[in-house]
Amino acid sequence: MYLLFAAIALVIILFIFGSIQRKRIYTEVDRLEEWKMDILNRPITDEIGRVKGLKMSGETEEKFEDWRVEWDEIVGVKLPDIEEGLFDIEEYANKYRFKKAKLLTTEVNQELEEIEERLKTMLDDVSHLIESEEQNRTEIGDVRKLYSETKKYFNTHRASLGKTATAFDERLDTIYSGFSTFEEATKQGNYIKARELLLSMKEELETEHSLMTEIPKMLVQLQTNITADLKDIQIGMKDMEEAGYVILDFNLEKEITRIKNECAQLVKDIEEIQLDGIKEKTTEIENEIEGLYDLLEEEVKSKQVVEESIEPLHEKLENTRERLLDLQEETETVQQSYRISEEELRLHEQIEKQLSDLKLKLGVIVDVSENNKQSFTSIRILIDDFKKEFEKVHLEIESCQTTLDTLRQDELKAKETLKGLKGMILEGKRMIQKSNIPGLPQSVLDEIVQGEQKLVEAAEKIEEIPLEMVVVNEKVEEAKEHVNTSNQLIFDTIEKADLAERLIQYGNRYRSRSERVMEQLGEAEQCFRNFYYEDAIEIAISTIEKYEPNVIEKLNAVPVEEKV
Repeated sequence: MYLLFAAIALVIILFIFGSIQRKRIYTEVDRLEEWKMDILNRPITDEIGRVKGLKMSGETEEKFEDWRVEWDEIVGVKLPDIEEGLFDIEEYANKYRFKKAKLLTTEVNQELEEIEERLKTMLDDVSHLIESEEQNRTEIGDVRKLYSETKKYFNTHRASLGKTATAFDERLDTIYSGFSTFEEATKQGNYIKARELLLSMKEELETEHSLMTEIPKMLVQLQTNITADLKDIQIGMKDMEEAGYVILDFNLEKEITRIKNECAQLVKDIEEIQLDGIKEKTTEIENEIEGLYDLLEEEVKSKQVVEESIEPLHEKLENTRERLLDLQEETETVQQSYRISEEELRLHEQIEKQLSDLKLKLGVIVDVSENNKQSFTSIRILIDDFKKEFEKVHLEIESCQTTLDTLRQDELKAKETLKGLKGMILEGKRMIQKSNIPGLPQSVLDEIVQGEQKLVEAAEKIEEIPLEMVVVNEKVEEAKEHVNTSNQLIFDTIEKADLAERLIQYGNRYRSRSERVMEQLGEAEQCFRNFYYEDAIEIAISTIEKYEPNVIEKLNAVPVEEKV
């Protein structure tokens, strides 16, 4: 029974699925049929017939026949085949051969798309042909006028074109012959070919007119302006040589000859109307000429700098030599009290040698400038190098002077520091006397003794001759460290002793509470008398806190006359 119901349900499902699929296929067939009929009913013949208004020969006649044959093929073969395919699709659908029907539907759709593409290309070609004929009729007059204007411009400016005039004459004749070719193509119905020829002639005329405008400018720049600039440079060179300048080092004549050759080659290229890169190369030549001008101008400036620099350099060098002598004398004086490092003394010898070398170099500069042996530009470079070396020597002398000054400053500073440390030791002793504490722990006494001993060692070292400041500074730092430490220990010890005494006095009010309290406070007093102030504080606090948990805070809150 269940199998029967299942079979019936399956049949119903298949029937419904088949009905839906057939409906979809029928809908697609209707769409394709409408598409086919739309193509069939289009006025393609009329569109093609528009060409009959043109001269039916040559290219036009050939294209017309091709379009007509193509349209006849579409109407007589392609569309009937598509109609038959649509019938086959419906038959497949009726027989539930849906896969075959869909495949054939896709093929028919593709065929219709191909027909659409062919028709679009055909109609575009028809429009292009007709538009070409119309545009040719409209624009041929403009191109003839452009030719006349270009020819007139050429005749007017022939002289400024130089040797290129012959080439332009020939090129214009070639363009003019294109009008005959255009007319012949039009008569033969080759409108598209005529269109291409007309556009090419227009572009060539515009190019020729542009070249006729640019070439005279290029020729003037290369043959007149640049030539004049080179001549000015040569005149300037001659004047400078007569004025005592040495400019052979610059090799300017060779550069001028090279530039002239480059200009001649560029003019030759222009005469052959080979203009690629001409503007860029001309700009490069202009920049090179500007560089030659700058070179000569720099030589003039350098002469002024050289003439203004030599005498001051003599004075500076002499002043520096005197400064070095003063430094050496001062060094000898300082050596009686200070030990100066071998490195520092070698530096003095090195500076003396450098000054001797500088004197020789300055002699060379004077010789080449007074006897015109080199260009002033190269002499200026020598002077710049001299100034750099001189400045280096000057800084080294200043550094040596600073080193000597520092030695003496360090001595004064060290003595001042020792004086302050002595005052700190005396202050520490006064603090002890004023405090009236029983005494100081042995560790504090040892540190005080150590500080005094280091102070004595530093004081003895600073009196030695020769004076070694490195060692002196080390001794002073050691003394400072021990004196500071001892004074801090004294201060801390006095504070602890004061706190211990106050705690013991405060705790006396609890002596009667028990024998244990009396014993502990007695122990705290014994530690206090033996200078164990930290132990006294700990014992007193642990005893009193049983009755006064915050005894330290209470003591600090009560004003107590300082014992220090």
